[in-house]
Amino acid sequence: MNPLSYFASYEAGSLRSDEHEGIRASLQPQKARLSMEIDDAFHEIPGICGPITFGSDALRQVNVYCMYALRASHASDLVDPRNSAFGDTFAVFTDGDEFFRRVRHAASAQGLQLTWRLVQYVERDTYHGKVGVFRKFSAFSYQSELRIAIFPGTGKPFSLRLGDLADITLTGDLASVNRRLRLSDSNA
Repeated sequence: MNPLSYFASYEAGSLRSDEHEGIRASLQPQKARLSMEIDDAFHEIPGICGPITFGSDALRQVNVYCMYALRASHASDLVDPRNSAFGDTFAVFTDGDEFFRRVRHAASAQGLQLTWRLVQYVERDTYHGKVGVFRKFSAFSYQSELRIAIFPGTGKPFSLRLGDLADITLTGDLASVNRRLRLSDSNA
C-alpha cells in the first residue's frame, strides 16, 4: 500500500502517475475568487484560467491499495483494455465479502483505521469541490478503481498481511480477461 505521494511523484507519462493525487479540493475560477492582501486590503487576482487545486500533506500520507472494480457501466468490456499495461496477469476475488473480512481482521489486529470505496471520477474542467482519496479526474476513469485506504497513513509503503488468498482467488492471463468474464442481466 503506497502513500498517495508515491503516485503524485511517479514519473510523468507512467500509468501510475497522477500529479493530482492527494489534493484536497479543485475549485473552478468562475465559482471561486482568489485574492491577495496588498497594503492591508485584499484585491482579487483576475484572469485565472484553470481549476485551482489545493494539496494536502496529510492526504499525501494516506496509504492506498488500488484494485480494478467491475462495474455494470463497463458491460461491453468489463475490463478496459488500457489496463493491460499494468501487467500480464489478473486476479479475481471470488468471494468479495470474505476478502474484505480478512482486510478488516488484519487492520484491526494492527490497530489501523481503514476505509474502502469506489473511486468517483469527475471532470477536471467542471468539477468544483472536495477531491480527497476517493475522487480522481475522469482522465483516469478507465482504471475503475476500488481503493482501500489507511488513515492517517504512514507516508511510506506499507504491507497489510492478509495471509494466503488462494481459496478466494482465480488468476489468469490478463489478455483473456474480457473473454473469460460475462455479465448477464437476470431480468432479461
